[in-house]
Amino acid sequence: MSLPKINAPIFELILPSTEKTVKYRPFLVKEQKILLIAMESGDQKSMMTAIKQIINNCAVDPVDVDKLPVFDLEYFFVRLRAKSIGETIDLNLRHPNGMNSKDEICEHVTKATLNLLDVEVHKSIAHEDKIVLDDETKIGIKFKYPTSEFALSIENPEEMNQLDLATDAIINSIDFIFDADNVYKREDHSKQELIDFIENLSQKQYEKLSSFFDTMPKLKHEVTWKCAGCGQEDKVVLEGLANFFG
Repeated sequence: MSLPKINAPIFELILPSTEKTVKYRPFLVKEQKILLIAMESGDQKSMMTAIKQIINNCAVDPVDVDKLPVFDLEYFFVRLRAKSIGETIDLNLRHPNGMNSKDEICEHVTKATLNLLDVEVHKSIAHEDKIVLDDETKIGIKFKYPTSEFALSIENPEEMNQLDLATDAIINSIDFIFDADNVYKREDHSKQELIDFIENLSQKQYEKLSSFFDTMPKLKHEVTWKCAGCGQEDKVVLEGLANFFG
């Protein structure tokens, strides 16, 4: 006779990028083991791979984790963590540079609690995914959001300069290039052609492209707290998945 199985509860979340509802179950001991092994490695790629595997295991509805924007992936995992381990995490907060709002030295560490269900993906009103680079020729780029595939594809990122990393991110996120008459699909052109296109932009045009990434939706949460040492209030913005592991 086979052993009985315990049914896991089913929850729902709404993916920020598409507003599609997805059903999922909490992660189990087997997924917890995957996460712990990745955390012990201290390797960012191992962490990302583990998170993708856990989401893939726990999603009741079909989800292509390789195609999810990074902020969707982060949001999904925070919700998973909340329903699997606990909805709150402990924070250790201190004033930036050890100085409070009165410019007094205070290095006291204040304990606080964050409810993970309060953490959302924030979208900027100024954000646009279609950037016109030249008003006369109407040349521009339509972007798609970066996925985990790009982060995992970079070999030895610490050995690359910031400009090359930024250019790679731009190229990876191009959906298509357009002008007044035509659309040029990314997949119809080599990586070198795309690099040449980006490297022949003016600095002002390049900065326009950077604005897509600067204003892109982000997983973040602002915490207002009162220092238990000096009594002064302060704020901290938690951004990115690492701040919400707890």
